[in-house]
Amino acid sequence: MQTEKKMTGYPSIDKPWLKYYSEKAINTPTPECSIYDYIRNCNIDNMEKIAMNYYGTDITYGSMFNKIDKMAGVLQNAGIMKNEVVTVCMVNSPDTVCLLFALNKIGAVANMVYGADSEEELREHILDANSKIAFILDMFQDKFLSIADECGISKIVVTNITACMAPVTRIAARMFKGLKPKKLPADSRFVSWKIFFNETKLPSRSCHNSETAAVITYTGGTTGGSKGAILSNKAVISVAFQYSMSEKNLSRESTWMQVLPLFIAYGITSSVMVALSVGMKQIIRIPMSESIAEFCKKFKPNHVLYSPAYWEKLAIEKVDLDLSNFIAPTTGGDVLRPSIEEKVNTYLLKHGCSCPLMNGYGMTEVGAGVSLNFPHAHKFGSVGIPFAKNIISTFDPNTSEELKYGEIGELCINTPSMMIGYLNNKDETDNIIRKHSDGMKWVHSGDLGYIDEDGFVFVIGRMKRYFAYAVNGVHKKVFCIDIEKSLLRCSLIENCAVVPVSNAKTVQAAIAYIITKNKQDEDFSTVAQIKSFGEKNLKESHRPIKYYIVDKFPLTKIGKVDYIALEKMAQENENKL
Repeated sequence: MQTEKKMTGYPSIDKPWLKYYSEKAINTPTPECSIYDYIRNCNIDNMEKIAMNYYGTDITYGSMFNKIDKMAGVLQNAGIMKNEVVTVCMVNSPDTVCLLFALNKIGAVANMVYGADSEEELREHILDANSKIAFILDMFQDKFLSIADECGISKIVVTNITACMAPVTRIAARMFKGLKPKKLPADSRFVSWKIFFNETKLPSRSCHNSETAAVITYTGGTTGGSKGAILSNKAVISVAFQYSMSEKNLSRESTWMQVLPLFIAYGITSSVMVALSVGMKQIIRIPMSESIAEFCKKFKPNHVLYSPAYWEKLAIEKVDLDLSNFIAPTTGGDVLRPSIEEKVNTYLLKHGCSCPLMNGYGMTEVGAGVSLNFPHAHKFGSVGIPFAKNIISTFDPNTSEELKYGEIGELCINTPSMMIGYLNNKDETDNIIRKHSDGMKWVHSGDLGYIDEDGFVFVIGRMKRYFAYAVNGVHKKVFCIDIEKSLLRCSLIENCAVVPVSNAKTVQAAIAYIITKNKQDEDFSTVAQIKSFGEKNLKESHRPIKYYIVDKFPLTKIGKVDYIALEKMAQENENKL
C-alpha cells in the first residue's frame, strides 16, 4: 500500500486511489507486445489446462494455440496483409476467439460488427473500414449478399453457430432450436469455413507491436450514432493487465462466464482477455441466451460480468440459488441505481456470496473498464477506484479547469487504454480526446460525476441527456437525470427513465417511463398518485407531461437502457395525440 501524503485537493495530482494498490500493481509496466503474444506468454506453462468450454466441447490452452497458429497460416496464405482490416460478424464461440487472435498474429485488424444491425449500418461500418474480406455466421449471409457489391467485398467465409459444439449438443441444436446450417448463396465470393481453413500452413512469427491497431469496436449508440473506436494492442492489453494486477482473487483455478458479446470492447478487453491472461477456464455462451440464474445452476462460475439490467432481473426473480461459488460478481456499462444495488447485494448475501456486486465504469473509447469496486476497496453507490495506471478526475465543462473532491463536473479519463481514435472521424476524435493545460490527453466522457477524497468515482448522469425548456422566450437546460433522481423518491417507483419530446408550448418537455414497486398496482390510480408526487416535488420545467408504466425498459445490444428507443416511442405517442 502507498504511504499517506499531503493532499492538494485535486484528484489528478493526489491519486488517492493508489493507497489501495500494491507497489507491484503500481510500478509493473504494461507489456509492450501484441495481444496474441501477451496471451501466449501468460500461458506458456499452462497448455494442459482447459481454456474454453462451449456447449459440451472442452479446448485446452495447447489446442487453442495450435488452432490459432493454423488459422493464422491460412489467413496469411490467403493474402491477408499486415494492417488490413478484416470484418468479423460472429457471436461468442471458440472459432470467434481463435479468429481474433489469428488475425492479430499476422498483423491484421479485426473489425467487430454486430450481425443484427441493419444493412445500412453494416454497409457503413464495412465501407469506413475499407474491409474486403468478412467472416460471418450463416444467419447473416443474406445481409452480406445484399451489401457485398457496394462494399467491394471479395470473399465471405461462412460458418454456423453450432460448429464448435459437442456432437450431441450440435445435433440437438440443429434439430430442436432451428440452427441448421444454411445453404451458401450461389455466389463465388461465399465459401464455407471448413473449406477455407482446410490447410495447415503456419506463419513464422507475430507481426503486431503494442502501438498498432488490434481491433475496431463500435460505441453503443445509446444517446447518439454508433462510431468505430480503433483500439491498439496496448489499449486492449492495458485493461486486462490492470484488472488482473488489481483483483486479488483471480487464479487459474477459477472459472469465468464469458457471456458479454465479442463485438463490444467489454467482451474483448474486460472479459476474454482477463480470463485468458490469468489462465483460467472460460465457459463461453451465446450472448443474452440464458439468465444469470441459469448459468449459475449449470456451471457455478466464480466470475460473472454482466450489465446492471441482468443483475436486477436476478434479484427480482429471487431464484433460490447457492452463490457461495461467486468470487467476483461484476457489473458496469450502465447506471446502477442505489435501490437496485442494495437489492442485488441483499440477494447475493442471502444466497451465500460474501462479495457485494463489484460495480465498474468505462466506455468503448478507453477500451472499456477503467475503474472498479474491489472486495478490498468498495463503496456503495460508486463505480469504484481507477485502475492503478489510470487517472480519472472531473473538469468544469465550460473552462476545462480541474475540480476538487466532491465537486460535480465532467468525468475525464487519462489512461494507457485510450483509443487511437474514431474510424475516419477526426472531428469527433478531436472532440472527445483533448489536450489540457497540464499537457496530458484526456478522454471527455460526457458523464457528470465527482471523485471523493478516497479516490472513488461517482457517476451522476449523462451531460447530453438534457432538453431545452422555454418559457417567455427564455431557454433553459433541463437534465433528465435530475428528474429521475427526484421521481425515485416516490414510494411507488422502483425505477424510471426520462426522455424529451417536442412540445408546442415549451419547445421540449419530459416524458417519464416508470417501473413500479408493486406490479399489482399498475392502474390509473397509480399514475395519478405519481403525477401528484411530481406536481408537489418537481419544478414546472422538470415535471413530465406524461407518465407511462412499463414492465421493463428497452435495452441496447450491450444491455444498456436504450434512451433513443424510449425517446422514439415517446415522440410517436405524442404525435398520435
